[in-house]
Amino acid sequence: MIDSMFRKPDRAGDCEICQRKPATRRAHFTAHFLQEDPTPLMVEERVAKVEFKKRVCDGCADELQNMKNVTDLAFENL
Repeated sequence: MIDSMFRKPDRAGDCEICQRKPATRRAHFTAHFLQEDPTPLMVEERVAKVEFKKRVCDGCADELQNMKNVTDLAFENL
């Protein structure tokens, strides 16, 4: 799902996450994920935070609410 968050939408009005259904809301949220940086002796891991503003359908909005790595989630109707 995180990969789809970085994609640009192909068609206006579609959900920017699943890209199959019409978007009904705009979601503002912060996603947290583990980022690895290789070093000569070991791999350093850190938590990266990225803020998103995406148009989403009702199904993806429900998925975002249940995701453990999503915080500061707010919706507005389109």
